[in-house]
Amino acid sequence: MQTLELKDKLKKLVNAYGVSGQEFAVSAIAAELLSPLVDKVDIDGFGNVTGYRSCGIPGAKKLLVDAHLDQIGFLVTQVTDEGFLRFMGMGVDPRMLLGSELTVMTRGGENLLGIVAAMPPHMQSPGDRSKALPISEMVVDIGMTGEQAKEKVHVGDYMAFANDAIDLQGDVVCGKSMDDRACFVSILHALELMKNKPLAVDFIVTGTTKEELGGHGAQTRTYHEKPDYAIAIDVCHATTPDAAPSDFTSKFGGGPVISIGTNSVPRFARRVIETARAKQVPFQLNAAPSHTGTNAWSMQHIGEGLPTLVVSLPLKYMHSPVEMLRMADVKNVGRLIAEFAMAFNGTL
Repeated sequence: MQTLELKDKLKKLVNAYGVSGQEFAVSAIAAELLSPLVDKVDIDGFGNVTGYRSCGIPGAKKLLVDAHLDQIGFLVTQVTDEGFLRFMGMGVDPRMLLGSELTVMTRGGENLLGIVAAMPPHMQSPGDRSKALPISEMVVDIGMTGEQAKEKVHVGDYMAFANDAIDLQGDVVCGKSMDDRACFVSILHALELMKNKPLAVDFIVTGTTKEELGGHGAQTRTYHEKPDYAIAIDVCHATTPDAAPSDFTSKFGGGPVISIGTNSVPRFARRVIETARAKQVPFQLNAAPSHTGTNAWSMQHIGEGLPTLVVSLPLKYMHSPVEMLRMADVKNVGRLIAEFAMAFNGTL
């Protein structure tokens, strides 16, 4: 495989389609990118990708680092006689949909471009122009007659935002599916930094599926791998002009966000904070007293209880077609994971 720069790896992953429940296409790409950096790669029946790097020490503890590969999207619920597609969303804010371009992934293997139809304001009453339209009243127009559409598209076909990632100013990249494939790219960067470096723990990487539907992929892999420690890497909300700085937002470009709380074990977090300070990796802190909305919640309940940690990547405009990040943050998340893994002896 041709050697790719980190940003190229990011774009290759985020431009692929892999809506929750149908992730196998993106899983194949993730496995391809992961393979040169680990001893072995597997893809299971869920589409979860797992990479293994052994430290070579018999009986060594296992550290699992996870990022999910699935993306938000849509399911076709009806093909109308007029050729329009009715649909339901999975994790999508309907306010941003009108006029969006979607890709319809047909069961025949064809990708069709469609748009979420928007009634022109000239045809709306003044009172309706300011209302947010629910998904139940939207349709996707794929430019076909009813007969043509019913031949190509079926109930249960998946759809996703159609746009590819683009470069903005500096190291800013924008596109769909940064949540959470950018974090998988951070793990790839960590593995690059750890190449040929000794470890005292076995390092397991999982690119999991169905996180947006409840973390089922991570639950499955954690049960199977039985790690001693697990880190869930996911995105968090970076501060934007319409959201004042708060406990729920982080600085864009400020480095990885280390959570502390029930779902992110304090003694685990403290060790990673110590590593960040010692290695001069920029970081931010977040108090997370309960459910973090990440795979750590699914993983910590496995077996007799698994010590978990959440490390987050600041992201603007989450769950939209224009999710935005800085490559510096992607790299620093990877650097933090690498530095911790190389210093970790398997005991907190």
